[in-house]
Amino acid sequence: MSEISNLREETERLREELEEQRQQFKQELDYVTSQLREDRFRTDRLEEQINDLTELHQNEMENIRSGVTDMEEKVQYQSEERLRDIQDQLSGLETKISRMEHQAAQHQQYVTFEGLENSNARALVVKAINILLTLLQVVLLLLETGAQILKPFLKTPTRMVTTLLLVTVIILAIRQWTELSTLAVGRPKDLKKQDL
Repeated sequence: MSEISNLREETERLREELEEQRQQFKQELDYVTSQLREDRFRTDRLEEQINDLTELHQNEMENIRSGVTDMEEKVQYQSEERLRDIQDQLSGLETKISRMEHQAAQHQQYVTFEGLENSNARALVVKAINILLTLLQVVLLLLETGAQILKPFLKTPTRMVTTLLLVTVIILAIRQWTELSTLAVGRPKDLKKQDL
């Protein structure tokens, strides 16, 4: 009987310990579950923030791309418009010159030079007019050639900026040429003096 009672007491004690262990395990499980819920909530919020930031970044990049595209289109349109204006002006000058040539040819037939009685003097005046008209044609041809040469350099905004920077650097170098040459010539002399 004493053994049975000892066994009962032992089983009762073990049952109480088991119950305590169960309660402790349940508390730990509840704590871990609550931590997992908080972590899940945090990760969900972080994912939402990352998604929002990614979407914002994509929208900003799209806005920048569209802005750059708009600027490129504007610059290209403006450069094409300027080229068209230059070509229109050149064609207008060519038509004026052709009219002047035609009028000069007609005047050569009908106009009499009152102050010039000598036929050699008349021939000289006619030749001078022809030379003047030829010079005007050459000037217009040079202007048109210059416009055709500049056209590839002004085709895109990048080329326009590069061409502008190159021309600016060349102009500044030409303006400062005397200072640069005196600096280049004076520098070796200063080095020789320091060596001595």
